[in-house]
Amino acid sequence: MRTFVAVELDDACRRALQGALEALRPTAPGVRWVKAESLHLTLKFIGALDEADLPRAVECLEAAGEGAESFSMTVSGLSGFPPRGVPRVIHVGLHEPTGALAALHRAVEGALAGELRIPKEKRRFVPHVTLGRTKDRRRCPSMDEISAAVADQDFGRVEVDSFVLMRSDLRPGGAVYTPLHRFPLGG
Repeated sequence: MRTFVAVELDDACRRALQGALEALRPTAPGVRWVKAESLHLTLKFIGALDEADLPRAVECLEAAGEGAESFSMTVSGLSGFPPRGVPRVIHVGLHEPTGALAALHRAVEGALAGELRIPKEKRRFVPHVTLGRTKDRRRCPSMDEISAAVADQDFGRVEVDSFVLMRSDLRPGGAVYTPLHRFPLGG
């Protein structure tokens, strides 16, 4: 099964992001937009996880959660990968100044790499929520034009006291995410 580890957003943040998505759709018709109910922060993309390894993955992630602290993060600012020109990915930034989010990311990566030998990500962790992926570069404006379509780019503050192991099923209408296990922070 295809899996990843995520931090979920609260309903207020999802509603604010839904408003941004509605403003962005007509601006960039070459983008496949994420459904509001699917918006999340990916802590670690695992990929294929054998169902036989699920209990070990849960144990690893429980340990990572026990050593982590609750935190809050601000969701704001549209950007892209790359940040200039026509983006491949359009996202909103996450800001957490205490280092708790980065520590949680390291704990999750370390736990999965140690027990299940899931390789650590080579790229630097850039916390973000993906809003859309460019499917047709000819029908997608520059990131500057996309950003100008949304006046208020402050989407709220999210209190984080858990994270989730998610299953991802790819469907023609987009990915469908199913929570497999929730892990409280701090035990």
